[in-house]
Amino acid sequence: MMNDKTLNTALLALEGIGAIFVGLFLAVYLGGLFVVPQTTVFHSDPTIKLTLAILGILFLIAVLATVVLAAIKRKQ
Repeated sequence: MMNDKTLNTALLALEGIGAIFVGLFLAVYLGGLFVVPQTTVFHSDPTIKLTLAILGILFLIAVLATVVLAAIKRKQ
């Protein structure tokens, strides 16, 4: 069903989506810590929140798809 090249590409895409999600979340979170008024919360901004939600959903779908594909490949 999946050869090694396709599997490696899928895993690389999964890692990439995860790295972007974690990097963006950390940048926004840490950026909010160093702003002079400590009441600023960047990750509650609608634009950032939507971006994080979309990336989080994509990451969750990619993880679930990878788990399903790994289970199917293991049964073969």
